[in-house]
Amino acid sequence: MPVVEVGRLERDCARVFKGAGLSGEEAQRVAHSLVLSNLMGHDSHGVIRVAQYVQAMQDGIVRAGQSIRVVREADASAVVDGGWGFGQTVCRQAMDLAVQKAKARSVAAVELFNSSHIGRLGEYVEVAAEAGTIGIVMCNNHGGGQLLSPFGGIDSRMSPNPIAVGVPTGGAYPVVVDMTTSVVAEGKIRVKRNRGEPLPEGWAIDAEGNPAVAPGDFYGPPRGAILPFGGNAAHKGYALAVVIDILSGALGGGGCSRAGAPSGGNGVFLMAIQIEAFTGAGRFRQEVDAFVDYLKCSRLLPGFDEILVPGEVEHRLRRQREAEGVAVDEETWRQIRETGEKVGVRVD
Repeated sequence: MPVVEVGRLERDCARVFKGAGLSGEEAQRVAHSLVLSNLMGHDSHGVIRVAQYVQAMQDGIVRAGQSIRVVREADASAVVDGGWGFGQTVCRQAMDLAVQKAKARSVAAVELFNSSHIGRLGEYVEVAAEAGTIGIVMCNNHGGGQLLSPFGGIDSRMSPNPIAVGVPTGGAYPVVVDMTTSVVAEGKIRVKRNRGEPLPEGWAIDAEGNPAVAPGDFYGPPRGAILPFGGNAAHKGYALAVVIDILSGALGGGGCSRAGAPSGGNGVFLMAIQIEAFTGAGRFRQEVDAFVDYLKCSRLLPGFDEILVPGEVEHRLRRQREAEGVAVDEETWRQIRETGEKVGVRVD
């Protein structure tokens, strides 16, 4: 498995995107977002998506150079059309709008629809946290992309419906919760397939409801389903997925999961909360930092070396991979090179 220096990986991916027709600025933005996902340990949303994104662009599903268009607006809210632009472009614009409105009106919510795949949700709440606000982002798949079965069911009826929350701290990184309501994101099954690895028990089922032990059992045909998170309490993951589907689809323009819905892209609910509207920013950070310290001083169960808070693992992985490089599996690297060749870009 090749290990690629971070700067080189980002440059190569940007060159491929530019060759496919993106401007230099947008190509760099999308490449940076994907590589950042790899740095954070979310390989399922990293450079494994390069070939998918370029193909979607060539198929006319995703459009370069789009800006959000406001279709409904109030002082503390907006519904915006992404024009089927790259998610890394239009969702960032939507998050910036939510932060801007929150700073003027204390709390703001923005609904984004007609957006392509937005990538790692944690990226957007980190942007909000850097701006001194609390960020919340969740999404569905415009009613399509159905991979998740309802609790007790076999048939897939929803997308994995992830949610992320970012909270500023006084430390080197924010508290970031970034999770799907499924046991695992579909992209992680894709990573397993590219690496030729089996699936852990409890990730997914095949089309008849049997445990999927290999990626092919899930992908089929016919395709199986990913299970909601929670194990014997999976009704909790399922319930959260239902609420996210409603907030991301029914409240905006994307629609909830339904039969015959087009597959692709994300309907997104974004919220920003201005801390100073509720308490002093310094006091808030002190309170959060004291809470983190209190969590970390708990006695440890056997097999644990320390208590971690949400976002800490990703922060450490980023520092490590920035220094050591990013491991890219052979199949993903082959796909990047092949995609480059199709758009006239040589990737060695």
